[in-house]
Amino acid sequence: MTELSEAEVARDLVARILNGEPAAETEMVQRYNRGLVFMLNHRSRNRALAEDLAQETWRIVIEKVRGGDLKDPAKLAAFIVQVGKNQLLMIYRGSHHKKTTTEVDTEQTLDPASQPQVIIERYNTALIVRKLVDEMKTPRDRELILRFYIKEEEKQQICQDLGLNELHFNRVLFRARQRFKQLWNEYVEAGADP
Repeated sequence: MTELSEAEVARDLVARILNGEPAAETEMVQRYNRGLVFMLNHRSRNRALAEDLAQETWRIVIEKVRGGDLKDPAKLAAFIVQVGKNQLLMIYRGSHHKKTTTEVDTEQTLDPASQPQVIIERYNTALIVRKLVDEMKTPRDRELILRFYIKEEEKQQICQDLGLNELHFNRVLFRARQRFKQLWNEYVEAGADP
């Protein structure tokens, strides 16, 4: 069984949503929510705001997809990111912050990380990383990479949960990183889609 490309998955989700399938909406949110919240949190530096904006983003995205407003279903991820960015921008332009539109626009123009292409590339990289971590054969490797690098949990807490001392943790993490690096290199050489 071959794995579908991101574009094929997006087209399938949009088609199912247009056919009135509620499970497809849930699947879409589950698939893309982590990346959306990550992007919003990174840009706003406020986790609670990012969560709130993600909820509003999903309301709008689902409404637009149901209404057939998404022109290219293969670009679902980019559409979600753009709606999220627009929600964040509206907050910055509103009365919640004491910045003028010009100040916000200037900051975004000067910050290359705020450009849509950069955000989409980061999001796609996050999808690839998540896929490769899921492919790691050793459950402990997956857990260490996820908890330490992605969730950014404290080293002491992970050591305590896994019954490791600091030296052993460092060794195990080093080996997990090496195995992940090998998967990454194989992925890059194969030129696969996320």
